[in-house]
Amino acid sequence: MLKQDQYSPIKVENQVAIIYCGTKGLLSKVPVDKVKEFEEDFIAMMEMQHRDVLDTIKSGKLTEEVENTIRKVAADLSEKYKDIE
Repeated sequence: MLKQDQYSPIKVENQVAIIYCGTKGLLSKVPVDKVKEFEEDFIAMMEMQHRDVLDTIKSGKLTEEVENTIRKVAADLSEKYKDIE
């Protein structure tokens, strides 16, 4: 989780969202070899559709609304991995 390519650091707010997914069991349907792919898709979706949530995290707040959004995005994305073994 959170392997960063050289010269491509992950923004703190994205790290927080990904770590939240990992610590809350939201990656349980994602095979280990697909976690990096999930992270990339998750960050892309958050950046495109939920920039406001990432901005809230960046400001140091982890509100119920933020948590609910992270859970929803993670659940939606993890569905694509449910049948992969």
